[in-house]
Amino acid sequence: MLVVSRVARAQVSPEEKAAAEAVFQEGMRLIKQGNFADACPKFEMSQRVEPAVGTMLYLAECYEKTDRTASAWAMFREAASLAETQKQFDRQKTAEMRAARLEPRLAWLTIDVPKESAVLGLQIRRNGVLVSSELSGIATPVDPGEVQVDASAPGRSPYSTKVKVAAKARVSVPIPVLQAAPDAAPAAVAAPVVAQPENAQLAPVAPPPHSAEPPPNATPASTGSSHASPIPWIVGGVGVAALGVGTVFGLKAISNANEARDTCPKNICNDAQGATAADSAHTQATISNVSFVLGGVALATGVVLYFALPTKHGTQVGLSPTVAPTSVGLALHGKLEL
Repeated sequence: MLVVSRVARAQVSPEEKAAAEAVFQEGMRLIKQGNFADACPKFEMSQRVEPAVGTMLYLAECYEKTDRTASAWAMFREAASLAETQKQFDRQKTAEMRAARLEPRLAWLTIDVPKESAVLGLQIRRNGVLVSSELSGIATPVDPGEVQVDASAPGRSPYSTKVKVAAKARVSVPIPVLQAAPDAAPAAVAAPVVAQPENAQLAPVAPPPHSAEPPPNATPASTGSSHASPIPWIVGGVGVAALGVGTVFGLKAISNANEARDTCPKNICNDAQGATAADSAHTQATISNVSFVLGGVALATGVVLYFALPTKHGTQVGLSPTVAPTSVGLALHGKLEL
């Protein structure tokens, strides 16, 4: 397994490739000395710069020798997947065999989030790494040792606990309901009241400024469009523009159709110009039809939105379906508050 040739990654600069090769060789030297703990970071750096199946196998070997069984198992499986993609079937078989050999030694941790604990914005972290909510109640492999589990949510007091997970053990950590965090906003302090002597003269109070508010029966000045939302005008404008496009292409289609009819009597075209005019007429007619349909729909939608959305002066208008023995339609109803 250790006699491997490394696979270069595309778009790696010569400097990056040289750095990856240097740390890879340093990792190899440390492995020969039996120093797996120091070799692991070298292979991790090399894998980040220049991923390769061989580097992954060395890195998984380091993890296994330093009792990081979950990391080794995951790396062996990832190496097997990459080897299969690259049609390196011997390495694939080796990686799968090593991963299967590690499975009985794995430590398993289950983070259980009860329904009442799943508050809005809840985040679970395991050893500082965010854990997906889909993993709630699912046992996942972890490296043996102490595992810290943190839970937090907006407006809630955080929860943290540490558990020890041994090899071959299965440990479950339930997340309790996070309590509401105490209000940190300070209470408003009333201004002190200063007592005045009985014979003290009060300072004159300035009259309130003249209110610019018009009398109740005054008619508000017009400020342009009375509609509060620009959406009806935008949709309607798009409809008008589409109708204009449809008109232009329709006129072009009629012109080209007349030219094709003059050039190609009885729809038999022996002339290239006539065939081109016929094709252009067909294309332009299609564009014209589509533009007319879209323009009509947009214009009608703009009219409906104009009456359905509220206005600045309090118009309350609605649309409701009407059904009669011989017709189906929409009824406009409401009132205008002036």
